[in-house]
Amino acid sequence: MTDMHALGVALIDRGLACGRRKEMESAVLSLIQGLGQIDPDKDPRLTLCAFHNLALFLSELGTLVLARAVLQRAKPLYKRVGDRLMQARATWLEGTIDRLAGRPVIARRKLRKAQETFEELDLRIADRVEKELVALKALTDSAAA
Repeated sequence: MTDMHALGVALIDRGLACGRRKEMESAVLSLIQGLGQIDPDKDPRLTLCAFHNLALFLSELGTLVLARAVLQRAKPLYKRVGDRLMQARATWLEGTIDRLAGRPVIARRKLRKAQETFEELDLRIADRVEKELVALKALTDSAAA
């Protein structure tokens, strides 16, 4: 069982590395394979990280229904493992998916909530959320024209 878990960890690491290189298809495949091998009870934080990034990468590929389903599947882990930072990251990802899905009102609310938490935690990630809000404004402005 431990060997399978170690294989899963290696696959998740590979998936995260592929994601950093913007090799999204490989990242998704590796994360899915890794999640199938690890023991979530043995390493719930790694499991949460894998689910979160899987949802992120799926959203970047435009498969929003799947991204939302993965994020929904991870909700109990966010509550069990997640600290305030992870909760804010989940809210940010939800807002990003809503923005990409053309739900500007919901997206704006979630992105602002995430941004406020990041700012309270004094994290530079708040700037990235600001970019999401700017992209959302551009999208809604062009739709209104």
